[in-house]
Amino acid sequence: MALAISAIFVSCKDWTEVSPIDFEKTDLNATDKTDEYYASLREWKNTPGLPQTFVWFDNWTGTSPTGNSSLRGLPDSVTIASNWGGHPKFELSPERKADMEYVQRVKGTKVVVTLFSAKVGDDVPADPIYDIGNSSDPVVIGPAIRKYAEVIHDLVVESGYDGYDWDYEPQGGGISGSYLWTNKAQRTLFVEELSYWFGKGATDPSRNRDGRKPAKPGLLFLIDGEVGIRGRMDKEWLSYYVDYFVLQAYGSTTESNMQSRVGGVITDMSDWITAGIITKEEIVKRTILTENFESYASTGGGILVQSKYVYKPTSGADVGVDQQIGGFGIYRSVFDYDQGKGDYNGSPEYYFLRKGITNIYQLYYQRKSEEK
Repeated sequence: MALAISAIFVSCKDWTEVSPIDFEKTDLNATDKTDEYYASLREWKNTPGLPQTFVWFDNWTGTSPTGNSSLRGLPDSVTIASNWGGHPKFELSPERKADMEYVQRVKGTKVVVTLFSAKVGDDVPADPIYDIGNSSDPVVIGPAIRKYAEVIHDLVVESGYDGYDWDYEPQGGGISGSYLWTNKAQRTLFVEELSYWFGKGATDPSRNRDGRKPAKPGLLFLIDGEVGIRGRMDKEWLSYYVDYFVLQAYGSTTESNMQSRVGGVITDMSDWITAGIITKEEIVKRTILTENFESYASTGGGILVQSKYVYKPTSGADVGVDQQIGGFGIYRSVFDYDQGKGDYNGSPEYYFLRKGITNIYQLYYQRKSEEK
């Protein structure tokens, strides 16, 4: 590659988001975005340990390259986009399929699908095996949950997604019959079964797949919602196989808010820390803070603070940890598309998202430089 990645991205002194090539300034159809540029972009997104820029995307039609209806219109530096509001979630229209394939192939953006999966069988073709109600009997729930997780994998692969985001909200979801959220036996088994299909556990050569077919390598495994708060993750979950914990840190604008939220994830993972399977630093690297732009688009809420956050407690059990957050993001990013906030990087579109991108990667490269 002719262009060095560092020449494109590491310019902390004059940071605007990327430098000297401005990824966000140019029209999508402009001719100055060369093959070399996109190759550098894709390689940069594969940087080990790179913090993530995540969005829950809604209003997805893919029919035009504008940022309020197309993944192509998102800032280039977005690393993970989740189909939150585009229905149906599977059986994508030709326009949405082409839009997703473009950002995956050209921009290197990972596209995942968010499902509530509040009860076994949600969002997949009906099957009597899923009619397990609130049972905790392994003989009843085992075959149903095993099949459900595999079908989700197959639909994700068939649709062309890069992974699955489980929206887990046992206390706040308000969905009737949400036994896969509220029944401990069911949700614990569900996370285990998902780990055979998504995340690093899906291709772990040391695992006995017990007759399960091979999983597609590289599919992302995300859990969002009541992680480290309210309903919590159970400590028995095989949660160390999860790639990213996406926190709905809505309205969190202070150090204490964010320390509490991230510390909650560490608490949920404490048994695996004690067992030596994962470190506190690695957990923070997998934790993404997000803001709700359905409510805070006009002000940005906590996005500018969250995107700069470093977990560095000065008291309590986690003193000594000094780790940048694993990413930041926006719920319903379309609300940030055109807030009329003025000219930033050549465009008012995605004003707060762009500022957050600047924050998180500037901080990332500053910290890497200080480590040297």
